[in-house]
Amino acid sequence: MIFVFDTYERNGVYLPNLVTDTSIGFRSEQWWNLAITPPYSYEFRFLRYLWQHRIKYRVENVRDINEPCIYPVNLNYFDPKIDYISLVSEPAKALARQGLCTIWFYYSEGDNIHWHIDRCLREQLDQHRIPYDQFKFTIANPSAEGEFYSYFPDDELYYKYLHAGGGYITKQNLEARTQKFTCLNRVDKPFRRLFAATLVERGLTNQAYFSYTDRKYQVEYETRDSDVSQWDTWDHTVLERFAPPYRCDELADYEHNSHKLIDERFFQDAYFNVIVETHINNLFLTEKTFKPILNLQPFVIVGAPRSLRLLRELGYKTFGDYVDESYDNEDNAEQRLKLCLNAVEQIASMSHAEHVEMQRDMAEILLYNQQHFLSDKSAKLLNLLDKIT
Repeated sequence: MIFVFDTYERNGVYLPNLVTDTSIGFRSEQWWNLAITPPYSYEFRFLRYLWQHRIKYRVENVRDINEPCIYPVNLNYFDPKIDYISLVSEPAKALARQGLCTIWFYYSEGDNIHWHIDRCLREQLDQHRIPYDQFKFTIANPSAEGEFYSYFPDDELYYKYLHAGGGYITKQNLEARTQKFTCLNRVDKPFRRLFAATLVERGLTNQAYFSYTDRKYQVEYETRDSDVSQWDTWDHTVLERFAPPYRCDELADYEHNSHKLIDERFFQDAYFNVIVETHINNLFLTEKTFKPILNLQPFVIVGAPRSLRLLRELGYKTFGDYVDESYDNEDNAEQRLKLCLNAVEQIASMSHAEHVEMQRDMAEILLYNQQHFLSDKSAKLLNLLDKIT
């Protein structure tokens, strides 16, 4: 398996493909800001997963290769105004036209490809005369499977990579805890705001580690799947009394965004985790979901329909024997959020004694999920590479 880069040097240093400023230092402030700077091409961290799982690969300069290879582009954000294929280097495009190079866009977000991605890609591939069979696009939304698309749960692998050396909770707390649940919200979104405001209005956050930092995205993410203004069975006046930020720690914003940090209180001192995912309609499991899995905590997912089903397809177990998970099968976002709210109220209404008994009963599931998360993912990685090649 040969991966090619435009600026690869023999000492192992390379810039992400599509980035042309060769003055950027490895892991400098400019390096980290590549994720939020057009064209949003970032370090190809998939190579870290291969290294961690001892899967062999080579890295070469695209100008030094004349055999089958992969030209990877790790996108942090897809901007429909950018002609991405025009930014692919001419040597890489020439190899693709010869059938030697596969241009692989690796996108770890969970966008709906039919918003703009699919149309933009086809127009750009046609314009630059790149054969469709020499192009691949991997995304963290399973609905995109087919043709040159493939699904891969990047956040599962990345979070595992970050914690392979430890630092996570290894022993379940089987005693009474201070809080009924943890619900952490960093970035503001319409559906998150309405859900969080309702939790506050009903006093449920009095029994929780709860945060809503009210941070805005640094890039203009697509939000059409989370418009709640037309929801007519919710009390929207709760938003008038919602007064973020709400905090349950003293961490800075960049620390909130660090996947390496684990505040044990949120997992050991709360019985459940109420995960408010990135999208309400697009099926996308992020590190928010894998955090409680790694740290021995049951959860409710406030997100897209079939999120729990996808987890089960990935080999995990969920908690339908302990909390109502009917929300996972509800296609209507408004009604699904109401069912999630009912599940939170069910958790909050239980006594500490009932929760302790439940924790003891589900201990085997929690340990199984953690072990499955930490298990070898070589087969999953090789399966994806097989689709790419």
